[in-house]
Amino acid sequence: MEYLTTANVLLWLFLTVAFYFVFLSHWLVAASLFPDYVGKCENRYSRPIVTTLVGLLFTVVPITIGLVIANVAPPFLKWIGILITTVPILAGLMGTAGLAQRIGRGMPAPVDDQQPWRRVLRGGTALALTFLLPILGQLIVIPLVVASGVGASVLTWFARRPTSAPTPPPLQP
Repeated sequence: MEYLTTANVLLWLFLTVAFYFVFLSHWLVAASLFPDYVGKCENRYSRPIVTTLVGLLFTVVPITIGLVIANVAPPFLKWIGILITTVPILAGLMGTAGLAQRIGRGMPAPVDDQQPWRRVLRGGTALALTFLLPILGQLIVIPLVVASGVGASVLTWFARRPTSAPTPPPLQP
């Protein structure tokens, strides 16, 4: 039986804090580097259930295939399985920056116009705090949030681009 020692408590405390900061930093970096993309992902959360269901489809299938390849394939092909597994996770982190921004938009502050990243910081802080709920937070909330981020990313990638009407030729006098 493992005893509850200070070292074990500190281990879990620091692991939890590290995960918290990893999520928050990914959201801030995504919003800083790709503000238009994050804004489009934010708009996808107007239909959160559809976004999450699409995300579950595009998360479970590639991660399952990637894990099978990583475990069954010869050693030189294991990297392909690892890559197939990590792409949806990274897409999910990028897409959930839109969710963090949407949550932050619901908590407005006077400096939002000058510092739009603060929306993501506030929303991401609130969102990441939901991950701290023992067992439910780690086993249900985090996977669903990442899957919804994959859904937001996929729906943004495959969104119909607005087509501009062809410019008519100039009239000749």
